[in-house]
Amino acid sequence: MKEKTPALSDIDPEAPLPQAPISPEEPEWLRARVKRHVSELVRLAGPVILSRAGILLISTADLMMLGRISTQATAFYAQALIPFIVLMVTGIGLMFGTLVASSHAFGRGDLKECGAIWQRSLLWALLVGIAMTVPGFWAEDFFLLARIEPDLAAGAGHTAFILTLGIIPTLLYSTSAFFLESLKRPAWVMVAIYFANAVNIALNFVLIDFAWDWLKTPSDGAALAATLCRFTMGIGLVAFVWFMPDRDSFGIREKLAGGWWRGSHEQRRYGYASGASYGLETAAFGLMNLFAGWLGIKAAAIYGLGMNLTALMFMLSLGLASATSVRVGIAHGRRDWADRALAGWVGVCVTIVFTLGFTLLLSLAPEATIRLYTQDPELIVLAMPVFVLIAWLIVGDGAQICLSNSIRAAADPWSPTYLNFASFFLVMIPIGYFLGIVQERGVVGLYEGMILGTLASVVLLGARWIWLCRRAIRHSDQR
Repeated sequence: MKEKTPALSDIDPEAPLPQAPISPEEPEWLRARVKRHVSELVRLAGPVILSRAGILLISTADLMMLGRISTQATAFYAQALIPFIVLMVTGIGLMFGTLVASSHAFGRGDLKECGAIWQRSLLWALLVGIAMTVPGFWAEDFFLLARIEPDLAAGAGHTAFILTLGIIPTLLYSTSAFFLESLKRPAWVMVAIYFANAVNIALNFVLIDFAWDWLKTPSDGAALAATLCRFTMGIGLVAFVWFMPDRDSFGIREKLAGGWWRGSHEQRRYGYASGASYGLETAAFGLMNLFAGWLGIKAAAIYGLGMNLTALMFMLSLGLASATSVRVGIAHGRRDWADRALAGWVGVCVTIVFTLGFTLLLSLAPEATIRLYTQDPELIVLAMPVFVLIAWLIVGDGAQICLSNSIRAAADPWSPTYLNFASFFLVMIPIGYFLGIVQERGVVGLYEGMILGTLASVVLLGARWIWLCRRAIRHSDQR
């Protein structure tokens, strides 16, 4: 007798489910599950998107306020973001194992293990944060080695050093945010980051024009404001988890059994893969930024403004990707392979639709967007074609990070790292260098190379996700 298709109210993606087939013969079941996945994704992703965007809004506010002072201050800060963003995003990637491991434990109903994962992640965040802060001491030497002109290297180097002092609290915030998001509690994460943004803007009004030997330029003042606000959000979110009402259910304050290093092996394994992937990707974009630095102050400023907008859109997509990885991770913990595949594809489709909305806005009003950053007439004209390209770049960038996170949440942590390396280092950088430097297309050529590299990433990651989904369902059918 054919099994009755459940009603929508009977379908709970968070509870163990009978392995009902998702196939053309079960259209009602499929529609019901898609609706539930979209509903859960939007509910979880809303605060997560705002939280991820909040991390980059700190730099966005700094650039906007500096842009009203001078092009030089903007260029210093934009160039300083190269090493800082690479180090910070790599560190955030290394924390990603907290989300994957905790969502798997939550899907199994092992609440105490979730709390243990968070405790281990704090020690890991401190260790990684220290390692990521140290290179900031040699930021100026890095710029000089990269053949950036001495004045730009000196100003950007000191600003970059101040920015890197905020990496440790950023990682404490990020790993606590991943923990809360794996439990489907993203609201307080959002509160912490936007309170910190308010602190940053208030401090900018004081520190950007502050006359002090250690703050050599306005960009230094903005960097110090950003660092202080990152301490606010990091300490605040750790304190929230420590004092949250149901902390005992999760064993938040219980002593860890065994060594933390051995116990954190699984989450570090996922973190190594995502950290390497995030680091390679941001390093590739950072290398393109160096190409822009070779083209002069104005090119560096234009590229920096464009990359800030691109990174902001990436963080919005990363919010959707993180929410998707929670959905995929919970289904993986239940060993519901069909639902795991569906959760990933729903996330990718929602991300594409979401980013296309911003593509339309940017395509129709690029000048209005640029004016949010600068009032320099020459800079506005030069940046117009770049911002039109960014409108399309963000679609592919969003799709690739959603696919990457889905693959990692499906217990395949290293494939996205290898595939992104191929896409960005073997496709994007050579083409960007050829178009931007050799063909003298400038910053426009660099962004054209980025679009082609991102498309290559989407194709490769999409093929890998299809293969993983088919293999899991096929093996399940054989059993």
